[in-house]
Amino acid sequence: MKKLILALLLITTTSFAGVIDLKDGFNGQSKRHFLKTLKDGKSVVVNFDRPTYVESILLSATGKQRAYSFGKVFADGDEIATLGVPGRDPIYPVIVKGLVSQLTVYATEGSKFKIDSFKIYTGNSGYRSYRSGSFRQSSKFNISVWGEETLAILFELDHLYDISSSADSEMFKNMKKAAMKLAASERVRQGQSLKTLRKAKELVKIIDQAEVILLNNDNLMFSFQADRLLIDLLTVREDILEGYDFD
Repeated sequence: MKKLILALLLITTTSFAGVIDLKDGFNGQSKRHFLKTLKDGKSVVVNFDRPTYVESILLSATGKQRAYSFGKVFADGDEIATLGVPGRDPIYPVIVKGLVSQLTVYATEGSKFKIDSFKIYTGNSGYRSYRSGSFRQSSKFNISVWGEETLAILFELDHLYDISSSADSEMFKNMKKAAMKLAASERVRQGQSLKTLRKAKELVKIIDQAEVILLNNDNLMFSFQADRLLIDLLTVREDILEGYDFD
């Protein structure tokens, strides 16, 4: 059993992307080297010790002038994105999908903006929609994957929308804790276990709390990728309610 649990842990760990959050500094340089105000041709440069596969980057920036500010993102000297930064706090997901030795964010002439957050995703999470499974797993009920699925959904939401830095980050952290506890219980107990039931109820309660916040977020409501993830999260909740038959 211990060998089986270890194997499942390894599979789960390797399926997720690695994340470099530059607020923690990187490669011997502090966060001040990366999270700062850029203007008139200045840039922030991220150097890797060796070519690294980068799936995508996620930037958050605030314009520091009345007019729009503009920036560019380069991977090894090739332009991969243009940023239009208003005087608020937008989020910019930039797809890279390649081996990279250097990433650069550059402020064009006459522009001024502050980089508030900068995350680099160094692999593909391989997320597969929960809904794509056959009608299946919930009907088997002796072994479920609700905790693991919720963790995968939260990972993707953070990847795309930086929810760990949002005003509701505490709620998402609580959801992640509840999902981890449920996932651990699901790995070693039958679905009918009262211990697993209690953990499943706690996760449902937090998803209920999050539903109103998530469905009233304009960034999520006008994103096809978010549609898929939010439907998956709500489907996990409905599967739990159906599986255990409680309100």
